[in-house]
Amino acid sequence: MAAALQQLRTGLYLFFGTPSAHEGQNTMVTGFSATAIHISKDEADSKVSVEEYHIHSLLAKTSDHMLGEKSIEAHKLYTWPANLGDPKAWAYSKQSFFEQHLMNQAIEILNVGAAAQITWKFIPLAKFKSTAIEAQAVTILSDIFPEI
Repeated sequence: MAAALQQLRTGLYLFFGTPSAHEGQNTMVTGFSATAIHISKDEADSKVSVEEYHIHSLLAKTSDHMLGEKSIEAHKLYTWPANLGDPKAWAYSKQSFFEQHLMNQAIEILNVGAAAQITWKFIPLAKFKSTAIEAQAVTILSDIFPEI
């Protein structure tokens, strides 16, 4: 039995591999998931996990991407298809964004609100690596990304 897909929560992520498309139930919208190293910090310690996460909410109209101090609607990050009524074109546009801009890039989820409203930003890979060192996750990181 396959492990259940996880919902995004606050913390640092480094996605790898290839995003997977999942046909929506009772909807024409295709969702996506991807595997990531996730580092969460609380007051006492850091927790590290490698799991598969729902990632389609990163590009939802209700989610925000932080660019410096400026917040933009996350759905404006990818190229919308010419035919807005074509679900396959939407899925292709989102998958292209995930493959080109999310995979092997470090991000930070700043906030998760109701209905999976996500506020997130890209972070330098060096920041992710230093946090991984603090969290004693270097072995996990080097197993997946030997070049880091």
